[in-house]
Amino acid sequence: MRKDAPGPAPGFTLAETSVVVAVLAILMGLALPGFQETLKRQRAASAMHQLGAELAQARNTAIARRIPVTACPSRGDGRCRTEPDWSTGWLLYLDPARSDQPRRPEDILRDVRHPIHESVRVTASAGRLRVRYQPDGRSGGNNLTLRVCAGAVLRGEVIVNNVGRVRTRKSVAPAPCPAS
Repeated sequence: MRKDAPGPAPGFTLAETSVVVAVLAILMGLALPGFQETLKRQRAASAMHQLGAELAQARNTAIARRIPVTACPSRGDGRCRTEPDWSTGWLLYLDPARSDQPRRPEDILRDVRHPIHESVRVTASAGRLRVRYQPDGRSGGNNLTLRVCAGAVLRGEVIVNNVGRVRTRKSVAPAPCPAS
């Protein structure tokens, strides 16, 4: 029996592989800027939804336990910040004494630290750093507006009205992020 001479091995040549890699590199270079923008939008949307859910949970807890609950920007040590920056986290705490800080460690319901990507900045509107929910779910005082920015662009807001209702609003047109 006679065997056929071996032919070329199946596969790709180095030149073919190099061309494919070069084409993929060019396509990735074109697609990456658009993907970065999408990533910024998604990170900001995620921050808005997370904050909205946490604030709604604080309101529900105040109603269920019939005790005031406060949400404030966190310093990271179980205390509230005195600046309007919510980017590094927030506290939810039982607040029967209606104080600006948690009185006891066991009053802290949630201590959320570094919840969002470092490229996203969340700042409170002037004049209102925190929100305090009353036992009936209302949030007295002015509306609280938390502005969510990714890069230098305002992506949306989380708004708590006087009745305590939380809503989010996406920016429809690119706008510069307000200075904090």
